[in-house]
Amino acid sequence: MFALRAQANRSVDDRQPPVVTATTVAPQGTQAPDLLGWLRAVVSVAFVLALVLGLISANLRSLVTDRQFMLAGFRDNGVAQTTGLDDAQLGQIADAFIAYFQSPPGRLQMDVVVNGAHRPLFNEREVEHMEDVQRLIQLFLNAILLVAVVCALRVVTALALERSVVAFGRDMMLAVAVMVAIVILVGVLSLADFTELWTRFHQVAFRNDLWQLDPSRDYLIMLFPEPFWYASTIRLATGIAVESLLLAVAGFLAWRFG
Repeated sequence: MFALRAQANRSVDDRQPPVVTATTVAPQGTQAPDLLGWLRAVVSVAFVLALVLGLISANLRSLVTDRQFMLAGFRDNGVAQTTGLDDAQLGQIADAFIAYFQSPPGRLQMDVVVNGAHRPLFNEREVEHMEDVQRLIQLFLNAILLVAVVCALRVVTALALERSVVAFGRDMMLAVAVMVAIVILVGVLSLADFTELWTRFHQVAFRNDLWQLDPSRDYLIMLFPEPFWYASTIRLATGIAVESLLLAVAGFLAWRFG
């Protein structure tokens, strides 16, 4: 009897449904899309910043290597009268500056003849300030290679990962918006008080006071007075604005029809 009951109990137990434990299974392949999305976002931000830097760098290079613009500045600001330097020497000075901005780090100095007397063009304070200026300008000029690499990477991302130029065009328009905002800000500040803007720029760009020169005796400030830099700022902003417009058109077409 006990054996029959045990068997019956076992039969009842055998009919009990199996207990199923619920487990959470992570969907496969979610990590890769998240990583790719993060990568695309980083490349997009880098591309926007690179375009802004590229516009500034390209127009700065055009400005500091434009001999005719420099000579026109000398002429318009009466530099020959304030310095006592003739046109031939001013031409040599323009050539020396253009070569210096594109040369390895070093000192800018040359001998000139003023009222029949030979003298070095710059004093030690001016020479040291020009070393600072050269470093700053070359920082922008040498950034062109980095800009090219980032732009190429963004193109590869658009073609290989996104398989569309829609987001690429959007990034171009965003870069233009940032650049236009900067141009408008600089333009407004220049019209309001260019002297104050120019002073603030030097305070931010340089860690010393070598830029504080005397226009009555320092040839660097006599060669390049404030009106020259005002005209340079206008030239720089105009070039950037025109190129930004072209980029905006290209970006819109890519975004709209890509």
